[in-house]
Amino acid sequence: MIIKNKSDYDDYAKLMRRHPEFSPLDDKYIRQLLDEMKVKQYHRGQILFDQGDTRDKFYFLIEGVAKSFHWDKNGDEQLYLYIRPDKGFPYIGLFEDDRYAYTVQTMTDVKIAEFSMPIYEQVLRENPELMVNAVKEMSQIINTSETQLQRMVTTSARCRVANAILFIGQQIGDLQEDDTILIPYPITIVELSKVSGTTRETTSQMVQKLVSENKIQYNRKYFKILELDEDSY
Repeated sequence: MIIKNKSDYDDYAKLMRRHPEFSPLDDKYIRQLLDEMKVKQYHRGQILFDQGDTRDKFYFLIEGVAKSFHWDKNGDEQLYLYIRPDKGFPYIGLFEDDRYAYTVQTMTDVKIAEFSMPIYEQVLRENPELMVNAVKEMSQIINTSETQLQRMVTTSARCRVANAILFIGQQIGDLQEDDTILIPYPITIVELSKVSGTTRETTSQMVQKLVSENKIQYNRKYFKILELDEDSY
């Protein structure tokens, strides 16, 4: 859907002006992006783009959650990051890559805004403050990925599964008033096994163990992290 209705156009303009990723832009650039922006909806499990596809669009997630991953030389899925609402992607490869470096798949039904990558990159070049925001996002992505790699360098299946739950919670979880973290999206044991690099059976056993130790709650595919101290895992 290309925005044609004036009230929708005005609503999205207000939303962009309030959001940190777009707030540095003046009306000229807001209009430039909105005039060709497309808003689309996808069902759970759909691929937005594949690793190696032409890198022609920049996306902004309005509703739902997605994940980015790449395939290693053995054809195994290697998780990169989860993407929650109000986040843009991809930042990796800006101004340089012709192809997407990873695949993005929806984890829930989602609503997404799509922009032309060349136009988005042009707007970035002409707006230094927006460029700074993009660099900060890239730095955060790199730091999150490096932290996850460090956490997973262990032979303990229990630590790998616990760290994977914490990794997901820190990206797409919501901090509660009692300092626990609720992950408000369904995470299957199979999904968790991919993140932790353990088998489905081992992952299931470790989840049960963490539940029995009152470290987490797991009910109907929803996790709640009760213990936030990483050293306790």
